[in-house]
Amino acid sequence: MAKREEPFHGPFKKLKGLKVRKKEERQSPAKPVPKPRPEPDDEELFQHAMKGVRPMSNDSITPEPVDPKALLASVQESLRRQDQEVVDALYGLVKGTDRFDVSCTGEYLEGHVIPMDPATMKKLKEGELTIESHLDLHGYTKQAAEAALISFILNSHAMGHRVVLVIHGRGLKSSQGPVLKEHLVRWLTTGSLSHLILAFCSARPCDGGTGALYVLLKRQPRKSRWKRPL
Repeated sequence: MAKREEPFHGPFKKLKGLKVRKKEERQSPAKPVPKPRPEPDDEELFQHAMKGVRPMSNDSITPEPVDPKALLASVQESLRRQDQEVVDALYGLVKGTDRFDVSCTGEYLEGHVIPMDPATMKKLKEGELTIESHLDLHGYTKQAAEAALISFILNSHAMGHRVVLVIHGRGLKSSQGPVLKEHLVRWLTTGSLSHLILAFCSARPCDGGTGALYVLLKRQPRKSRWKRPL
């Protein structure tokens, strides 16, 4: 029998004998999904944070010895200053040399120099004058509050501000009441600040009420337009 001749062009010749796998056989097996790692608890986090930390042999601090003489001198000086401030205030009232008229009705407080323009004082009390800067004394000790007030008033006057707000609090959380409020009046009316103050009064409720003061400062002296001869 004659050999069968192959066609000149056989595109499927190489596919002869090739087996086609079923669809199920072609798919690769599904990989197992790893389980999420549980989040560490507080104990594990603490142990990780404390890794490499060694406890101290002694965590107590021994205070330095206090010099009794220096402590006694400091207390005596503080008492002397307070007594002198009271004496100066009483002397001014008795001799009529006090420059300020201060009045207090309940928690409301006001004071002004003598004499004072009633119209300006009325505007200050009604909050019609613009507040140009403010100071919050909450949390201050007496000494820190005095230093902060002096610096604030001097800087405000140097910048040409006329009305400032000083927040002193009402002392609701203190067993001694509004301690800073009492000292604030003395600081404004005596000492280095008195020559810069014209008037002060308790603020309106929107600005702090009886826990704050409007303070009216004097104007800066006007400089002459004429230059002095050299």
